[in-house]
Amino acid sequence: MKAVEYAQCGGPEVLALVTRPDPACGPGMVLVANEAVSVNPVDAKIRAGLYPGMPKRLPAGTGRDGAGVIQAVGAGVDPGRIGRRVCYLAQRGAPSWAERVVLPAEHAEDVPDGLGPAEAASLPLAGVSAWAGLVEAGGLAAGERVLIHAAAGGVGGLAVQIARALGATVWAVCSSPNADHVSALGADHLILRDRQAFEAACDGMDLVFDLVGGETRARSRKVLRPSGRLVGLNALPFGTEHARADITERMAEVQPGTGALRAVLDLVAAGRVRPDIGAVLPFSAYAEAHRRIETGRTRGKIVLTLPG
Repeated sequence: MKAVEYAQCGGPEVLALVTRPDPACGPGMVLVANEAVSVNPVDAKIRAGLYPGMPKRLPAGTGRDGAGVIQAVGAGVDPGRIGRRVCYLAQRGAPSWAERVVLPAEHAEDVPDGLGPAEAASLPLAGVSAWAGLVEAGGLAAGERVLIHAAAGGVGGLAVQIARALGATVWAVCSSPNADHVSALGADHLILRDRQAFEAACDGMDLVFDLVGGETRARSRKVLRPSGRLVGLNALPFGTEHARADITERMAEVQPGTGALRAVLDLVAAGRVRPDIGAVLPFSAYAEAHRRIETGRTRGKIVLTLPG
């Protein structure tokens, strides 16, 4: 099979298309023939050697989620799943950018009817990240006020929709060129970061979902009500500078197999959340996908389709 790997850390140019043996499908596993895979900001950070402890060894693959058709199952897995269209979030360190992948059966979820491969592939890591931040770590409830940073990105765009679906009132931070896009996702209030400091535009928040870190995290503490919650994701360490004793700060844990992906897919099936795709590229554009994602200025998700 064909797979994307890199033999040394560096820029997108270190990525290469290689030939590898088909993976074996062991007990409790499913073999998925990929139809689409997504690119995530963390993929570029790992490839560049900027993510602590990753990669574990070289050469290494990239990507963590995708969508396709189950071609085979291992012992202990219902053979009726063969032929099912699924999307999945793989374990950390298990790359998805390949023609075929093997993963635990519980990490692959059936795709709702009418959802295409690119749409399905755009949801797992971004959707699970948004759910983990808002629900699992943030405990967001109906009627609460939530501030979401980087609302035009892959995680932020789904977070806006999920928060609205849960009955929260959403303040979304984005740049002016993305205002119409984020508004269409369902944000109740827009804060344009190139025109206004977000802490001057809101206060009394129940929850802040910080997808930026650093100075943004320190400033976010100011807009929380007493007993409010600040949740971060793949950002800088919390630190203690400007900390408030009357708020709670957590880091979201993004893991497969927790039920989060199924929850997001159920919201999609109900028409309450829609995939947020910024670009669809052929699999052969793997290096270009990494170039785009590491600019930090993409809107929605970038998806690669196979073959291509």
